[in-house]
Amino acid sequence: MNDLAFAYAEELFGKEYIVATYYLEADPDVDIVAKAASFAVGQSVGTWTPVPGITPEMLERHMARVVAIYDAPPVELRSDLPAGKRAFFVQIAFPQVNFGPQFPMLFTTLLGNDVSTATQLKLVDLTLSPSFVAGFGGPKFGLAGLRQYLGISKHPILLNMIKPCTGFGPEEGAALFAEAARGGVDIIKDDELLGNPSFNAMLDRVKAYRRAAERVFEETGHRTRYCPNITDRPEKIIENARRAQELGADMVMINGIAAGLGVVQAVAEDPTFTLPVFSHYAGTGSLTENPRAGISSPLLLGKLTRLAGADAAMFGSAYSSYPLLREKYIRTAHFLRMPLFNLKPSLPVVGGGIHPGNVGCIIADLGLDVMLGVGGAIQGHPDGAAAGARAIRQAIDAAVEGIPLSEQAKKYPELRKALERWGGLKS
Repeated sequence: MNDLAFAYAEELFGKEYIVATYYLEADPDVDIVAKAASFAVGQSVGTWTPVPGITPEMLERHMARVVAIYDAPPVELRSDLPAGKRAFFVQIAFPQVNFGPQFPMLFTTLLGNDVSTATQLKLVDLTLSPSFVAGFGGPKFGLAGLRQYLGISKHPILLNMIKPCTGFGPEEGAALFAEAARGGVDIIKDDELLGNPSFNAMLDRVKAYRRAAERVFEETGHRTRYCPNITDRPEKIIENARRAQELGADMVMINGIAAGLGVVQAVAEDPTFTLPVFSHYAGTGSLTENPRAGISSPLLLGKLTRLAGADAAMFGSAYSSYPLLREKYIRTAHFLRMPLFNLKPSLPVVGGGIHPGNVGCIIADLGLDVMLGVGGAIQGHPDGAAAGARAIRQAIDAAVEGIPLSEQAKKYPELRKALERWGGLKS
């Protein structure tokens, strides 16, 4: 076993490495030290069998190193081994020179060679170096810049994703937009399922929705911003971003996981594009839900999506029918907002099953620096989308001001009807 495959983490501090933490399970008779070393070598300079051409200089510069192996529970004696498979957390340091500041080769290095290395594991975290982070532009606006751009300084931002998700034309969508806007929604975006289909071209939507936004502004004095979904083939996404900007879109959304974080990075770092970038999490479950493979959701939707340059990043609520663990959505918000060298924080966007009855729970969990993505509870309100939007606003105000929902509902019929339909009157 090559000693070069191992290193103290301290020895690599200040050098150009990132450290990946993996979870894996193994049979009791597996040599975990050899397995970890094989994975480190196989994901950098080697393969499953010795090959010619590997030099000492190549190993020193390009080989990954095992920096830690932790068993859970930590056992010292064979007599204390748990029954069944053993669980481990393994940390491996990868030289940044092998992939540079971009996502396709980063993911290939961290996760893409499992057949060759015969190792099934889950990436749970990444420790990034200052020099690696500095290679990315990160969010242009960030949380504070996005608030300033929108002119919303304190309260949680209210986002509506138009429902139904798809199947209508631009003018029908503009009517839906106008009704929700009249209720005081801050931003309206396309659903992730509506991209650039023949029956509702994205550029036609931008024109129609902008006209609707102006009409509502003239009527009410409230300006609702529009965020079109520009997801398409990679080269078309860049073009869509630029054209949407020319036609007056206020920000753009990319299905960041489906399109790839590299595409989000390309749009965010395009010098000709100056609008905020919103990243949607559609498709995340296929990468995160297996406890023994893939990648953790806080890392993917938090740290890495922020690194890609998303000014606002959407992820799932813990209060919907989807069984997401509460700590996962809380940690995703942390990963988006915590200090990380010079990278601006991204605004967390929570969506999925949000209605007036659980708005207060989300604000209690995540604070005021959050965007609430509400669809069905706005368009599905018994009195229409404008009433649905007002009901959400009334619930937000109650949470911010510390007013019990039951008391707030006595003053506002829109809120009372929403709570009667979706629950929450006892909150």
